[in-house]
Amino acid sequence: MPTAKRQKKPPRRETIIEAASALFARNGYDGTSMRDIAAESGILAGSLYYYFASKEEMFAAVHEQAINRLCTGTLQAINPAADPWTRLQQASEGYLTTMLSSATQSSLIITEFPLRRSGKLRAKLVTDRRRFEAIFSEIVDALPLAPDVDRSYWRLALLGMLAWTHVWYDNKGDSPNQVAQQLVDLLKERTATP
Repeated sequence: MPTAKRQKKPPRRETIIEAASALFARNGYDGTSMRDIAAESGILAGSLYYYFASKEEMFAAVHEQAINRLCTGTLQAINPAADPWTRLQQASEGYLTTMLSSATQSSLIITEFPLRRSGKLRAKLVTDRRRFEAIFSEIVDALPLAPDVDRSYWRLALLGMLAWTHVWYDNKGDSPNQVAQQLVDLLKERTATP
């Protein structure tokens, strides 16, 4: 009689990151302790320090993983040969689809503000966010917008609208793609060159 294959466990570092993500999303950075993370991940509290020197370092790893996921999902949705409006629509759809399918990690990016953190952690979080925002900056710079439109504010307005979808989105309503289309169209109608 063949023996059942054992399911492969995720590496311990990944287990810790998953547990930390859930706790940071539920309790916030300040409301989560290393002891909480150890209990959630089933690892002795002292053993966490083998993988992460501090809670800051762990949060930086969780945040970076969330940003990487958003960057990947956004970039995969873009056809580089498409016109700028189409690329923006695709990027917005990729962003929303990825964000809404990984709500735990995404909430960390939206609710944890870098200015509340120490200098080293703040710099890391800002660098990660800028890497993600650069995807949209490049597309917005190519849009045919009216000459008096400030592209930085335009980009920030779109990213803000997309980000807060996380708070109000209901999967019984419009799809992420439909939401993205509506939000892009709201800005496009008033700012595109005639």
